[in-house]
Amino acid sequence: MLVWSGSFVLTRFGFKTALTPFDIIALRFGVAGLVLLPVVLMKGFGLRQLGPLGFVLLASGAGVPYALLTTCGLQYAPASHAAALIPGLMTAMVAIMGMALLKEHLAPSRWSGVVLIVIGAMLIAGLSQLGGPEMLGHLFFFVAALVWAIYVMVFRKKGIDGLHATAIAAVTSAIVYLPIYMIFLPKGMDATPWGDIALQGFYQGVLTSAFGVFAFNRAVVLLGTAAGAALSALIPVITLVLALVLLGEVPGWTDTLAAFLISLGVLALNRKGKKPAAS
Repeated sequence: MLVWSGSFVLTRFGFKTALTPFDIIALRFGVAGLVLLPVVLMKGFGLRQLGPLGFVLLASGAGVPYALLTTCGLQYAPASHAAALIPGLMTAMVAIMGMALLKEHLAPSRWSGVVLIVIGAMLIAGLSQLGGPEMLGHLFFFVAALVWAIYVMVFRKKGIDGLHATAIAAVTSAIVYLPIYMIFLPKGMDATPWGDIALQGFYQGVLTSAFGVFAFNRAVVLLGTAAGAALSALIPVITLVLALVLLGEVPGWTDTLAAFLISLGVLALNRKGKKPAAS
């Protein structure tokens, strides 16, 4: 979870340089696609196992659409807001989708976790200025959470290997996005120090899109859809500290309270409820 917290903060830090959101995404998937290319060369793109729709949803959920939504949102709202809204709402969405689509049992005690996470997330979104830039950022974060939740559903339902799923998303994103980026999209790398470019490339590409996504996939497999996704809701607390230290973003009382509520929600969602009796 430390990797994901750092990703939000580092993306926000990237906007203090000449890098555009499109540069950051190009670095992210250019590096990740190269690192994970051997996996795809050995195992393919998983089209037979995923099907066309499943392939598109998987590649989108952990690929360019999710990254673009998150990165654009961070232009308008603080890292702490992204860290609360995306993992928090995603966790609630995944828990409900897992119950509805995968028949995963969600005990009443764990429903309280969903409620706490949603309240914490909405506390931040609800107090933003109506029509202001932060509200636009929050909208990006909401859609990003939905895209990621759908990714989790596809990943679990299709039963694909965690490393393979990570590689499919990264390599597909690189193949589709990089040509569009090179030809059409605005760039700021020429005016950015090489040290900043290398930092973004390594952290976003290797740590976030390769290691971070794979680690998340393993957590979902080992702990179940709801509990595995709930671990991501620990990100707000870590990000509050990192954003304060590295970006100078001082959290307000709403940010602190939201992080606290979401953390309580994590504990509730990870609590093992009694399984329903067999009929």
